[in-house]
Amino acid sequence: GHVAPLADAVLMSSVSLLQAHLDHARYTAPGPSLSHDQYLHRQLVALGQVLTRRLPIADRQLVAEYLLPVQHQLLQPLPKLRLGRPPELTTLAQRYLDLLLQGQRTEALTLLRHEVREGRDVRDLYQEVFQPVQRQVGLLWHQGRISVAQEHYCTGATELAMALLHPYLHRTPRNGRRLVATTLSGDLHSMPVRIVCDFLEGEGWEPVWLGGNTPAATIWPTVAAYKADLLLVGASMNHHVAAVRQVLAERTTHPAAQRVRTLVGGAPFNADPHLWQAVGADAWAPDAPGAVEAVRKLGLGSRYSSSS
Repeated sequence: GHVAPLADAVLMSSVSLLQAHLDHARYTAPGPSLSHDQYLHRQLVALGQVLTRRLPIADRQLVAEYLLPVQHQLLQPLPKLRLGRPPELTTLAQRYLDLLLQGQRTEALTLLRHEVREGRDVRDLYQEVFQPVQRQVGLLWHQGRISVAQEHYCTGATELAMALLHPYLHRTPRNGRRLVATTLSGDLHSMPVRIVCDFLEGEGWEPVWLGGNTPAATIWPTVAAYKADLLLVGASMNHHVAAVRQVLAERTTHPAAQRVRTLVGGAPFNADPHLWQAVGADAWAPDAPGAVEAVRKLGLGSRYSSSS
């Protein structure tokens, strides 16, 4: 289970990707413990021994440069995950999650509608309810505490909630710019990209939301067809990063796409803040507010503004 993540890390020259893989393995174990960390450590040692016997000398040294840091990493304690950041939203996020786990989707949606009617900014719900709850749902599934059916139910409910609350998003006047947003083939975890897409729509952008799992060959023709100014691509897992790099490298073969700027994001890029440069993107953002700021720094302001 560690060979492919190791290969992904070597391919992208990023020890951080392998470290993120190990952190994920530690979090998703049934109750992370010292014994589990020791078990992971033994796995890495065994993997290193096998590769040492099988690889040429130069490659052995390369592999050691990746395996040794993550072995030391297992000696460090993991930070505790929690729902929400602002105290006033922690209870809301937990209540929303509890209702979904009880199969009470209607009640969960009613809870969020009430928050919006009381003046809660929808963007706060995106960041402090939807995202942390989805992370927790994924963790519960990986730990075997809920079934894949329950995970699908919770995710479907949150997608519905986003659609229902979308009309309540605060919007500035249209800026005359258009973006295409998606994840690539095999990457079904598109919700974070959808959130960024909605935030930029609130800033005046016209989004072309393709959903997730979009074939790479269709990306640049779609960007050209819609005369987009920005391509937003997310990657939820390490093994999706190489595909992102390949798509961005193909920009040079599409004359109509030369002026298009590119923004990437997702867990692998959060694990290694320099990875966006390795894939050839113009910018990276760790979250939706960061994406809004990154787009501004790219100089993609309003087409109707004298400064754009």
